[in-house]
Amino acid sequence: MSDIQLPPRYEAVHAAGGALLYVALGAAWALVGLLELRPVGAPWINLFLAVSAAVLFIFAMRSFQHATELPEDDVSEEQQQERAARSRRSHRVITAQGVVITVISAYLILTGQQAYIAAATSLAVGLHFVALAAIHHTPGEYLTGGLLIAIAVATMYWIPRIPTIPDGAMNIAAGFGTALILWGSSVVRLVRLQRNLENPPGN
Repeated sequence: MSDIQLPPRYEAVHAAGGALLYVALGAAWALVGLLELRPVGAPWINLFLAVSAAVLFIFAMRSFQHATELPEDDVSEEQQQERAARSRRSHRVITAQGVVITVISAYLILTGQQAYIAAATSLAVGLHFVALAAIHHTPGEYLTGGLLIAIAVATMYWIPRIPTIPDGAMNIAAGFGTALILWGSSVVRLVRLQRNLENPPGN
């Protein structure tokens, strides 16, 4: 794997864009957990999730705007090639993730094990984060991926073995667990980005 350092504006926009995506995906996963609750959610849970998502979204959008306002990078030919190579590898990982999720979901539906879909999807997302960490040299994504894999495996292993807990609880555990991990990762990314914007390397 190449050790070429990509230019600051590209790195900043990539970090902010990733954080913004984590916020959106985290909100979607939180909704998975909410929909499983009967009745749907509770006032304080709904309010907490809505406020959390809104605050993170505003923070991420502001960081993204600041990143795009950085001066245009002077990109060398090696950096252009590295960016293109990372983009190709990332698209392959994302495509593979989509195929894996589709195949697994279809299998679980056909075998009447729909309760496992959310947790299995979270597992695939975790593996995708591990692969992207290797591509983009972002150690934090190893942790994000590892946590997602851990919560997915724990959910699929423990919940079906507790007779008093319905299988639908896997959606709650996977939904809220995945949301919190993604939002936590977003916060870490945004804090690091803000520090780099305020104190650029080399200053």
